[in-house]
Amino acid sequence: MLRRLLAATLTTALVCTVLTYISYTPRANREPNTMYDSLGSTFLSYVLFALPIILLSGFLLDFLIGMIINRSSTTLAFVPTLLGYGLVGVLIASILLAFTTKDSFDLPMSFGIAGLTAMLYYSLSVVFNRMARPTH
Repeated sequence: MLRRLLAATLTTALVCTVLTYISYTPRANREPNTMYDSLGSTFLSYVLFALPIILLSGFLLDFLIGMIINRSSTTLAFVPTLLGYGLVGVLIASILLAFTTKDSFDLPMSFGIAGLTAMLYYSLSVVFNRMARPTH
């Protein structure tokens, strides 16, 4: 449970850092008489929205995909599970976008971010699980 929480937190930090970098407007590029958020507040806004979604969907994904795909320790099981996480991440993004907003979004980018975030979460949880295993 702690490893999943750590994976969700690190995933959120990495994804929000990238999104903040992409969306931040440096002072030199700002238009006069226009309000801009600071780098810290932009990052915090992303974290406040993303962390609950990543936590809930990450735990849901762990449960659902764990029932569907046998979680063996072989590398062969990693790839289909990783792809499964990506697909379910896109599905969750579709549901969230359909029910929570009427705004137009760049759907390919939104689905790409959701799928890659889910895959990053799974990859980090695998790394943390392997680090926690005792060696013989």
